[in-house]
Order: sequence, then structure tokens, then C-alpha cells
Amino acid sequence: MASSLDRLRDRLQQLYAYTLARLPALSAYEQARLSWAKPIESYAAVQGVFKPFFEPFRAGEKAFPYTVLAPSYQGFLHRTPEKLIADLGSEIDILERGQEAFETLCFPVDGISYVEYRTILLDSRFQISGITRQGVPAASTLRFNSVTDYLFDPILETIRLADVGPRQPVDSSELGKFDRWVRLNYKFMNFARRSLLGGEKVLHAILQPEIRAGELSVFGRTYYRSIAPTLACILTDRELIVIRETERKRGEAKYGGIWDYIPLRKIATLSLDERGGDLLALSVGLPAGAYLKFLFQASARHEIDHLLKVFGELTT
Repeated sequence: MASSLDRLRDRLQQLYAYTLARLPALSAYEQARLSWAKPIESYAAVQGVFKPFFEPFRAGEKAFPYTVLAPSYQGFLHRTPEKLIADLGSEIDILERGQEAFETLCFPVDGISYVEYRTILLDSRFQISGITRQGVPAASTLRFNSVTDYLFDPILETIRLADVGPRQPVDSSELGKFDRWVRLNYKFMNFARRSLLGGEKVLHAILQPEIRAGELSVFGRTYYRSIAPTLACILTDRELIVIRETERKRGEAKYGGIWDYIPLRKIATLSLDERGGDLLALSVGLPAGAYLKFLFQASARHEIDHLLKVFGELTT
């Protein structure tokens, strides 16, 4: 009789052969294109499973909504379902493909608590969090290749400009408020400038360098571990914008970033808590008990206190 080891070896060989058989015979460029998000510009271009949602636009009497398809990532260990996101003006709808149908999350624009955009090299994610049309707290994330991230800009603007109106040119004097970061962190100076919309006024901005702590000393050399990545916190007259580097493993380059856009009208509480090890945590309380936390060094207390003071004056 075959031993357990032989049976395991045979099973692994079968699994390996099955996996190879399923690999697509595509070039690297063709495989990369499969991860690109795509605009859907008409009812005819909608894939069959999603068509029932777009029936009201079939006849062409209503303008077809701005719609983007986020592709399916079907890796060996991880699978992300295909999704459509549609901007209907007063609400953002996200459709997720199932086996035979689709599920829909409808976020009224005034019910969205915050939007998070993150990118690491060519891998990007766009997340909407808030309260659905049914009054249920929910979040949905779309994943796509970063070369197509521009397709999500109009949807992000719809959400960020919900209470403002049409987009305006960005005031150069507001961009100039980040000039002092040029020597501290040129990359984050540009991140901050890029995050502003026209008409926004920067009321206070904090740049927190990466927080590190000594972990081990060997032959007089100290090795450090990262506690929290570099972070910029920008308070405007409309929103709180928080920009972070993505967390990384030791030795990895500092690629990527995370942008959180939080409307001021959705911030229930904004407070500062002390943590051990000379750390402070800025807590952002959101609807339905949700919250976000961001770490700072204790040396940033004065700047954060000023940010809290300005926020209090805005919301009183």
C-alpha cells in the first residue's frame, strides 16, 4: 500500500498540474490589462449580469450615469469579485458580482462618512464607508491597477463636493501653505497639494515624520522598528484630510500612500488620547460608532491642540 507520504506527493502533483492548466496563455502586458478598471459608457456596454440595474437608462431617455468597472482579481490564494460603481449624483451605487446575480450597496452622498484611496505601486484600492440607503453602516472596496486610478477622480469629486457645487480652480495661496514642508518631506508636500480641491481653505496642517523606536543594538549599531508611518493631517474649512505612507516590512522601500477624506459634517468627535511610549492618538468619531485613529509623537501635542481648537470653532 502506498504510504501517506506517497499519497500526499501524488495529490500535490495533481494540484500543481491543475494549477498550471488554468494559467492563462497571455503575455505579461495582456495579463496586466486584465487588472485595469474600465469606463462603462452605455447600456449596451454593461455586462449581462448587471443589466437589470441599468434598465431605467436603456431607452436613452435618461443620461447614462458615470460608471466604472473594477475587474476581478482571481489569484491562487485571494479572490476579489468584479464590481461596478455608478455615480447617480445624489447617491453612489456599488454592484458586486455573485455567482448568478449581483448585490448592490447604495450610499446616499450625504450618508458617506469618508472615502479612502490607497495605492502601492500598481495596486490601488478605493473604499467608501458610510450609511446605506437602508440605514445600515457599510463599507465597500474596489481594487484595480493604479494606471487607471484617474477613472475614480470624478466619483471622488462628486462625494467631496456634495455640499459645495461645481469644482473651482485651486487657489495658489492655499497650495503655498505647504511650502514649509519642502525640506522636511518633499513627497508629502506634493501629496498635500494634490489633495486640495478648488475653493478649499487650509486652516491647519501637521506633518508627522515616521515614528520609530530602537529595537536592538549590536556592536554599537542600533536597529529600529517602525511604529507608525509618516503622516500629514490637514484641516480645511470642508474636511479633514489624512495622508499616510503605507506600512512596510523591514528593508522595503517607501512606496505608496493612503488618503482619507473625511467631511467635517460627519465628524461627531475629534479628540486626543495619550498612549504609552510618548505617543498620542488622534481619534476621529464617525456616525454609527465608527472611528479612525492616527498616531503622533508627544512633541506634536501643541499643533494637535491648535487643530482641535480650530475644529471646535468651525463646528460650534
